[in-house]
Amino acid sequence: MYKYQFNSMSTIVKISVSRELFANDLMQVYKLFEDVEDTCSRFKEDSELSLLNQQLEKEAVISADMFSILTMAESFYKETDGIFNPGVLTALESIGYSKSIESIRGQKLEIASPSTIAAINPFTLNENLQSVILHTKIDLGGIAKGWVIDKASKLLENMGFGFINVGGDIRIFGSLQRQLNIGIENPFENTKIISSIQVKDGALATSTSMKRKWNLNGKQAHHLIDSRTGKPSESRIVSATVTAPTALEADVWAKTALLLGEEKGKEWLIKKGCLAVLINKDGEIWEGGVQNGNV
Repeated sequence: MYKYQFNSMSTIVKISVSRELFANDLMQVYKLFEDVEDTCSRFKEDSELSLLNQQLEKEAVISADMFSILTMAESFYKETDGIFNPGVLTALESIGYSKSIESIRGQKLEIASPSTIAAINPFTLNENLQSVILHTKIDLGGIAKGWVIDKASKLLENMGFGFINVGGDIRIFGSLQRQLNIGIENPFENTKIISSIQVKDGALATSTSMKRKWNLNGKQAHHLIDSRTGKPSESRIVSATVTAPTALEADVWAKTALLLGEEKGKEWLIKKGCLAVLINKDGEIWEGGVQNGNV
């Protein structure tokens, strides 16, 4: 396998592919990631998302990429009964996550009154006009990453077979000659592998409350907001690794399972028919789900 990597979306993009790629081949992939940051990064003041978040309750015509991502976000919002909710940005900012995690990690933040989330659909799309009206500020970090991984995989599939790994979220493209054995990090000691999942196609993603953490009012806060409370999730699951047909689905399913908690999260994953590894606050591991129709 030929290996390539570059930095994007505050992480490392790693590509393993069956044949040698050249500058023009990789330039298409670089451009995809650059474009999605220009579209969806809430940390870039001039990104399309940042500009939209300044126009609440005003109709705005949006780019084709933004419309595609928001269409998927709306679908997942409805499918999960609002558990997956991009309208968490005000809640995130109210607990100190208004800058990149590198800027706030290790700091001791004092916040007087964290925000709550209004029980409303975060936005309304108009397909005919390719426009949106935001009803609250939104964050598209996770779903944008899954979306661009899937887009990049379609490009790379024309060049060979292999897989792309973006900060631990993996999408296989083409037909692998053998299964990948993917190690699952111990969320309490990330230099150690605690479990594994074998995959030959599709995608895998991990959602965890143990990495993006900071000190808030003397306690630990993290970035996974429970839309039912408007606060960081208190789920006993601290790490959820999930397989799915696409990176987009894997990202949403993992986050949803974690936020739902142990009992309902397991039910959700079995219903979805995917392999999964869940790790709870006590370090207990649940390995389950469905592969080829077997539970």
